[in-house]
Amino acid sequence: ACTRNPVVPEFSMLSIDTLIGTPANGCKIEFRFATIANAEKSPALRSIEAANAGYFFELEEFGGTARQAADSALRQIAAELAFPQSAPQMTEPYEISVDSAIRQIAAEMLPDSVEQTMGTYEISAEAEVTVTDSLVTYIISRWSFTGGAHGMYGMECHTYSLAGGDELSSADLFSEQQLHGMETLLRKKLYEQYGADSDEELAAQGFFPEYISLTENFQVTPEGITFYYNPYDLGCYALGAVEVTMTR
Repeated sequence: ACTRNPVVPEFSMLSIDTLIGTPANGCKIEFRFATIANAEKSPALRSIEAANAGYFFELEEFGGTARQAADSALRQIAAELAFPQSAPQMTEPYEISVDSAIRQIAAEMLPDSVEQTMGTYEISAEAEVTVTDSLVTYIISRWSFTGGAHGMYGMECHTYSLAGGDELSSADLFSEQQLHGMETLLRKKLYEQYGADSDEELAAQGFFPEYISLTENFQVTPEGITFYYNPYDLGCYALGAVEVTMTR
C-alpha cells in the first residue's frame, strides 16, 4: 500500500465465435480480445481497458466493459453489413450477454422473410499485449472480407503509460532531434531491407516514396522500437505490410 509502483495488469481472453446469417450467406465473426482482468485495481488500468475496448471493437467514445463492447460491436456489424434499413438506433452500451445479443440479432435483424444478398463475409480481430518497463502496448491484428477484389488486413498498436493510463505518441517518448534522426534512419533501413539505393528503386517495388515518414503505429520492446505500416500506408496493396525496427 505504501509503494508508488503502478499496478501490473493481469490479462485474460474474451473469445467470440459467431455467425450472423447463414454459412452460405452471412458474416462469420471471430474476436480474441485481451481484457485486463484486474482493471478495477487502478484508475490507470480502467482507462487503458476502456480505450482498448473502444479501439478493438471499433466503437467511438466507448466507456463500458469489454462484454458490453462486444455486444455493441455485433449489433453494429449486423446493422452495417446486413440490413441497415432495419437496424435499431444504438445510444447506450448493451448490457446483455453476448449469447443474448446473438439471439436478438437473429430475431430482430435477420428475419426469415428478408432476402439476404450480402454474400459470405468474414471479420476477425485478435489482440496481444506486451509490457516493457512502465509501458504497455496493445497490438490489434485484423482481417476482413466484406466484398471487393480481396480482403483487408492490418495491425494497429496503442502504447500507454501504466502510471497514468495515458496513450503515448512518439513525441512523448523522443525529443524532436531524436525523431528527426529516426526519420532519416527509416528511409535508410528501407533501402537496406528492399535492396534499393534510391527512392526511384523503392518506387519500382511498389513504394510511394513521398509517403515515407514515421508512423504512430509502433511497438516499444526491450530491444528497441518497431514501426508497422499496413497495406496502402507506404505503397500499393501488393507490397504488403512493412515493418522497420530500430534498436536502442
